[in-house]
Amino acid sequence: MGLFDRFKKTDDKKNEKPKKENVIPDNLEIDEDQLLLKEIATNSKDRYERAAAADQITDQYVALDLSKNIKDRAIRLIAINKVKDERLLRDAAENSQFFDVRSFAWERLGENNKSIAEVVINTKKNPQVDEIFEKVVDEKTLAWIATDAQDKRYRNASVEKIENADILYDLVFKAKDKSIRKACVEKDTFVSEDILQKVAIEDKDESVKMAAVKKIKNEDNLANIALTEDNAKIRSLIFDKIEDVDILQNIALNSKKADVRLDLVNKLDDEHLLKQIALNDSDKIVRSEAVKKIDDEEVLLDVIANDDDRFVRQIAVKNLSNTKELIRISLEDDDQFVRNHAITNPAITSEEDFTYVAINSSHEEVANEALTHITEEKNFIDILKNAKIDSVRKSTLDNINDLETLIRIVLANEDEQFSLKALNKIKVEKCLFKIYEQGISENISVRAVSLIKDQKMLTDIARNEELWRIREIAVKKIVSKKVLKDISINDENEYVREVAKKRMNL
Repeated sequence: MGLFDRFKKTDDKKNEKPKKENVIPDNLEIDEDQLLLKEIATNSKDRYERAAAADQITDQYVALDLSKNIKDRAIRLIAINKVKDERLLRDAAENSQFFDVRSFAWERLGENNKSIAEVVINTKKNPQVDEIFEKVVDEKTLAWIATDAQDKRYRNASVEKIENADILYDLVFKAKDKSIRKACVEKDTFVSEDILQKVAIEDKDESVKMAAVKKIKNEDNLANIALTEDNAKIRSLIFDKIEDVDILQNIALNSKKADVRLDLVNKLDDEHLLKQIALNDSDKIVRSEAVKKIDDEEVLLDVIANDDDRFVRQIAVKNLSNTKELIRISLEDDDQFVRNHAITNPAITSEEDFTYVAINSSHEEVANEALTHITEEKNFIDILKNAKIDSVRKSTLDNINDLETLIRIVLANEDEQFSLKALNKIKVEKCLFKIYEQGISENISVRAVSLIKDQKMLTDIARNEELWRIREIAVKKIVSKKVLKDISINDENEYVREVAKKRMNL
């Protein structure tokens, strides 16, 4: 309902509910001539006619309505000048849409600070406004300017002039401008620990929170802030300010925020506290950082045995120095990565220990890692004979040159490809001939003969061997043309004879 809607006459007044007391009476009636003048002052296209109509208005309620709502500055200022009643002036000062009307009304009410504030708040900085701003001394008015002024320079200048602590305490929670809130906190009179703590906890801006924390001296208050603080910079500042170790330990154990606990784990060196965190903290990252700083073997073994996170257990394994336990873990742990961290721990240095792991491990990746730390042939031979994993046994061959071992591999012939690989490493021709004579398998015999260079041995094989493939391989290595001629004529196999003929023509 507009102001003048209530002036319309109605025949039904009986059903209206009683209204609260207002500056505008419920039964107010406006003369028709005043309403006409208002119409002209509001809608005439002629500026002078509008001004003349406004100047003729005598009804203060009409004048109040114009001053609060009309966009034409000249008309609303003429109108507010018509208002004499103090209650109506206060209504204009508090409710007009236009700051010039509000300022004029405050001035008429004798409240010059508020009158000036309206101008300062709604005007860009300039010398004329600077001059009147300097006259403002009322700190509540300055606080108003500090929160509402369009120009940041006036907001800042207002805070500089405020010394009353209560006003600053109020302002720091009202100002939307973070620089104003920070300036309040930095004032010498802003000293309340409770308010500083509240600012540090509730303010959303880092610079304001930092300013508050810097001024707080009570370490319990600092601890309360740290318990829930998300900002790492602020937490770091707080922890640097707290000297009471008990307070820091309490935060490390009781903060609900993992980041807070993590910061303190990185900062503290108390071994007992670190053990508690490593064994009990709910966050795996916090536990892992605590474990990194622990040397106690019993605690590390407890973590390895009981932590449900592989990453934490891996870190504990890396910190172990007990060789016996590292070997056990490398052989028995259920997690591949934990086993690998155990076998690669630099505390294991003995080749005998690596040999033991390579032999006894049921996990190929662990055994193979152990092999990389072995250099002595006798250890490779031991692994070849005893390792649980077939592929690990076979991988030792590249590092074995012991003739007896190689011959045993060939003679055992558990895996022909493996035997052939071992056979390739045998250089003693008498041994090769003996292997051939054993007739272990046709492929092994062929390979053994292919490695022989002795012409007498080769001739004997070419003339007496029953299997043509073996005779063929011998013929391919014979150089005597006489022997080759004999074979080319007399060998029972046509293919062998052809091979001998081709060898003769070389």
